[in-house]
Order: sequence, then C-alpha cells, then structure tokens
Amino acid sequence: MACGAWRELLNMMHTPLATKPGSLDRRQFLGMAGALVLSANLTMKAQAVSPDKFLNAWLRIDPDDQVTIVLSQSEMGQGIQTTLPLALADELGADWSRVRLEWSDFDPAYRHPQYQWMFTGNSESISTFFPIMRTVGAAAREMLVEAAAARLSVAAASLRVDKGRIHHDPTGRMLTFGSVAADAARLEVPKEPQIKPASSSDLIGKPQPRVDIPSKVDGSAIFGIDVKVPGMAVATIRRAPSQGGSLAAFDATAIKAERGVLAVVEIPSGLAVVANDYWTAKQALDRAKLSFTPGPLAGYSTDGQKAEYVALLKSAPFDTMVKAGDAAAALAAANDVLEATFEIPAQAHATMEPMNCTAHVTQDRCELWIPTQGVEITHAVARQVTGLADDQIIIHRTLLGGGFGRRLLADFAKIAIIVAKAAGRPVKVIWSREEDFRYDAYRPPMLHAVKAFLGNDGLPVAMTHRVVSPSHMLYIFPRGAIKAEGDWARPIMPPAAYDGMAVEGLTKTPYAIQNYAVEQHRVDTPLAVSVWRTTGHGPNNFVLESIVDELTHRAKDDPLSYRLKLAASDHRAVAVLKAVGTLCGWSNALPAGRFRGLALAKAFGGYIAQVVEISVKDKDIKCHHVWSAVDISQTLDPGIATSNIEGGVVWGLSGLRTEVTFADGEIEQTNFDQFDPLHLSETPVITTQFVESGGKPTGVGEIGPVPTQAAFCNAVFAATGERIRTLPISRSGYQLV
Repeated sequence: MACGAWRELLNMMHTPLATKPGSLDRRQFLGMAGALVLSANLTMKAQAVSPDKFLNAWLRIDPDDQVTIVLSQSEMGQGIQTTLPLALADELGADWSRVRLEWSDFDPAYRHPQYQWMFTGNSESISTFFPIMRTVGAAAREMLVEAAAARLSVAAASLRVDKGRIHHDPTGRMLTFGSVAADAARLEVPKEPQIKPASSSDLIGKPQPRVDIPSKVDGSAIFGIDVKVPGMAVATIRRAPSQGGSLAAFDATAIKAERGVLAVVEIPSGLAVVANDYWTAKQALDRAKLSFTPGPLAGYSTDGQKAEYVALLKSAPFDTMVKAGDAAAALAAANDVLEATFEIPAQAHATMEPMNCTAHVTQDRCELWIPTQGVEITHAVARQVTGLADDQIIIHRTLLGGGFGRRLLADFAKIAIIVAKAAGRPVKVIWSREEDFRYDAYRPPMLHAVKAFLGNDGLPVAMTHRVVSPSHMLYIFPRGAIKAEGDWARPIMPPAAYDGMAVEGLTKTPYAIQNYAVEQHRVDTPLAVSVWRTTGHGPNNFVLESIVDELTHRAKDDPLSYRLKLAASDHRAVAVLKAVGTLCGWSNALPAGRFRGLALAKAFGGYIAQVVEISVKDKDIKCHHVWSAVDISQTLDPGIATSNIEGGVVWGLSGLRTEVTFADGEIEQTNFDQFDPLHLSETPVITTQFVESGGKPTGVGEIGPVPTQAAFCNAVFAATGERIRTLPISRSGYQLV
C-alpha cells in the first residue's frame, strides 16, 4: 500500500498530536519519536496514561540493575527476539548479559505507527521498530546520565556509559543504572535524544548469539503447542471437509461415552472434542459419525477457477494501479509484441507447528496462550466472543513454529475461546495437520498477462501488466481504520485505494520503462485467501523477471548486462547486480551440464539479485547453488540476516513444486505426502553477501525468496530453451530433485 494512501486514511482516523516545546508526556514522546523517525508527515493521537509509563512501555530498570526490555514483535524464527532488544540495549549502553526480555500484551503503545495496528509481518519489524528502539534507548541513556550528573555534581558531558554503569573517569567514581533509575524517571524526556554514531556501536552490525537458540536446542523453548496450564484439558476439532459447510448431525451421547472425553462443543462448521489428552480427543473424533452439509465452497474447483480467471482476463473491468506514458498506444503501434500469460497457484502456509491456542475464559477474564503474529486482531476477536472489556483480556505470546502470514489471522484463537468458554476450564485446542490444510487461508491463485516490445536499442519501450487476483488483505486489513463492524475473524474487502498487495513488485520496479501500466481486477472468491510469505512480491517478481529474461533473449544480450542497462538509474539495483555477478563468477565458464539464471527484486524496502545454478537430466532438475547479493541498507546482524536469506531460498524453491488444488469444494492435499516442500538433502549450496548502502535498515524476513523462482526458471530456459510460465514446474512436466 502506498504511503500516501495510508496517510490519507490515517488523517481520517486520527487527530493531530498537539506539540509545544517541553509539553510532551512520556507516552506522547513514544508516539512522536516513532513518527519523527519513520515519517515526518505522520500524526498520531496521544494516549492518556500515567506519567511514568515511558519507562514501562519498552524499558524497565530495577534498583538491582536488572534491565527489562519489552518486545512487541513475535518471534517465528526470524531472530527478532534478538535484534530489536539488542538495538535498544546497545543504544542504552546496557550490559546485554543482564538484560531480561518480556513479551508485551496488546497495548496501543506497541502499534505500528503508520498503520496503527499491532502485528508482526510484511517484513516491517526492523524498518519500523529499530528506529524506535534506538530512540528509546538514547532517551533513557540521556536521562540516566543526567540523573547521575546531578548525584555526582558534575557535568553530564564528563560522564561515560559502559555496560550498565555510568563512569566519571576524572574522579574514578561510578554509579549503576539501577541506582539512578528512580531519579531518571522523574526527569523530562529529551525531545531529540542523540543516537550513537555507528562507529561507537558495540553490538550492532556484528553477529550475536541468538536469544532463542539455547532453549530450542535443549528442548525448553515454549511454543504454543507446548503450553501447560493447571487444570488444562486438550481438544481437537473436525469441521466440514468443504470450508464453510455446516455440521448436520452427530451423536453427542456416544462421543461423551468415550473413555477420557470431558466435553463436546459445537463450533462454526464442526465439532470439538475435549479430553484429557490430544490422542484421546482425536480418536473419539475419528470414531464419531459426523455428517455435514456443504457451504459456499460447494462445487468450487481449481479447473473452474482457472477457466473463470481466463474469462475475467478477457472481459472484466480493471483498475489502473500505475500508468506512465501511454503503454496501450505504444503497444498498438508496435509490430513485434511479446505477449505472455502466467499462472500462479494457490499455496498452503503449512507451518511446521499446526494451529493451536490455549484459552481460559471466566466471567471476568479471558486468558490466551497463543503463537500469534496478530496480537491486536486476536485481542479484538476475544473481546467480540466474550464481551469482556479490553483490560480483562490477557494474551500470553509463545514462540511460533512458523508464521508465514498464517498466524496473522485469529480464527484459531476464536475456536479456542468458544471451546474453553463452553468447557468451563482451560483448554488447549490443537488442529490436526489435515484440519490445518483444509481450513487454511491460502495464498490466492493469480493469472497475470504481460505485453512488451523492444526499441531499436533492445530495451523495452512499453510494458503492461494485467493481474487477475483476489485481495490478499481480506483477513489482515486493519479494519479499525475503516470502522468495520462484524466478525473480526471473517474476511472484509478493503477499500480499493488501499488494496495494492496483489500488484506489489510491479508498481515500483528498479527498471526505467517510459510507457508502463499495471492493472488489477479484484476477484470475489469463496475461497479463504490471505497473505503468504513474499506477499504479492513473490508471484509478481516471477512474472516480471521471466519477461525481462525473455526480452534479454530477444535483444540477444547477456542477462546481467541487460539488467544493468535497464536498471542503470537505480544505483542500489546496479550495486546488487554487480555484487552477485562477482560473487558467482558470472563471466566464468560453467562446468559441463550446468546452467544459470538471474533475477532481480526490489521488495520490502530492499534489493536482492539472485543467481541459481542447475543441471537437467530428462525432466529432473537439480539445484546446485544459489548466490544472493542483498541490500537491506544496514545489516544489523550478519548471522541472523544470512539465515533469513537462506531460509527464504528454501521457501522459494519449495514453492516450485507445491500447490493446493480443489475439487468439488474440497482441498486435494491434506498432508505432507501430497504437499512436499524441499528436503534437507535437496537443499543447494547457498551463498549470501550483503551490500551496505546506508540509511534506515529494512527487513530481511521475506525478501530472500522473492527472486528465487524467476532465477530458477530462467536457468531452466538456459538449459532447455523452454519457458516456464505456469507454476508449479510439474505443470510443465519437470520435477525438482
């Protein structure tokens, strides 16, 4: 979504923050600090809170020198539990070994300052909250130094901060953070605290041991599925095989008679069985004779969806998302137009940890233990289901065994609340893998038509994109922004002006094309669809970089040389292209039987150029090596950033052979025997290099897989002369081995 559109929306939502010199209270400072760092034009509404809330929102320092940093973002393997708190601790000058971390509950203080929504996703945690962490750390450090200067009767400029201690070197005196924290909390918050120069940073820019790794290695890490609460029962669920169907009949008495079964609870579209343990509940459901009636997905099929999309591409109305020059007129006058249509399949999130949530609901309290990306929407759903006030709802976050956008939704929380409320005790609801597949909110299927033609210089004169796709934001749009009513666990169509995720990666490209247009038709689909790792960038980059490669071939040019010409006005794009060319030895001769493909992406505020090397035997394709050159402005932790890119490459390669399909309203893949991501033994060598361009750091969790599929399929063309325009590659008779 364009920042301009968001700002227009926010101006309708919020009143400006009244600011006078010296008038900011501590909560106002937090809001203003985030806005000033992130967007000078953003205004936020102040929240009325107690004056000492500043040190409690993100940071607490106790008299015993214990520093507690509150983490607003969820940890799902991307390393945010290390990177963000470390940024604050580094700026504060704290002793990292004495820092304790604490998950936040829902609170407006932790909302994304631009979207006014509390969530973890879209690769925005670093770009948004790193500046806030630095500002909060700097402000707290200056307050502590000022308090120490008053205690020691010296100038603040004569003091030095190091690992939680404030030193006055001329006299050898020293005070700890804890000894002056109470005095510091009574001081005025600095309006413009001074951020340390990068050269004086002790922790940022260097690989650090991850906070989450030791507990994951020794087995003590708590994911949602590991939660244990006193008096807790365990439930599992079974719903109509076609999404949205209804439970027609069941024998509650027979199910309750099963040994170990504690309760039977009707839920939307199905039934939950509560028992002493998961296996007992699952066996009882397996033996239960449940019958269902079909719902709105009845008759839905992948074949029918594809035919519908083809018809829509020909005759449906399209919204113009980007228009530069007159691409339509230029193409109409051209003789040799390249036309291509690409098919992108629906995908399941298939998180390693299936959906689960533990809930305990009483008359005056709702407590959730949940692996969630969507804290605010979960809180809102809990409020809707229980009717309780905001301060009566408590959310305890756990580690996430994979998020990928699926855990931005709150449907799994809603079911747990319903079951726990009916059971009258704490209940952990665990979905089976089959249930997880059947009731996913899938990556939308897309159909994408492109036209382009070349000028005398071999570069494109015009290009158009027409995208047929449902909205990717039906479940995750910040509906508070439009005062939407109804069930927050159900989809809602965002206003068209703010719904550009389906054309991400097309509206802002690194390439200079004089006549360029992007159009979108939003499909109204009965299928539950939502964001999937890479959002719109991944599928659209597959199309864009495939077409650029086709144009390269038509121009009889080299893929790297051609992109360098086409992206010549974008210095960051040029830098990563040159870096990946050097990294992989692009100009060197390849071993016999090896072939390479290249792709470039501008996504999530960063840039990535990627080269994939493959070999082909008959229709079996082996991926041998993937090189990535990545510009995320500033690499905060090279180790964590590298692991994100490597995991992203595996995600991108997996998507070359996975898809979900439907027949008569039912999904045809319900477990990993039919939905087969890349195996460890199939993983190629992955080499990653970061290009430091400076500026505000951007996220690295989603950019890695964006160019992978295009680079891979461009390598297939180099090897076989065949263009792949439909995913997965099995549609073209190939398999990844």
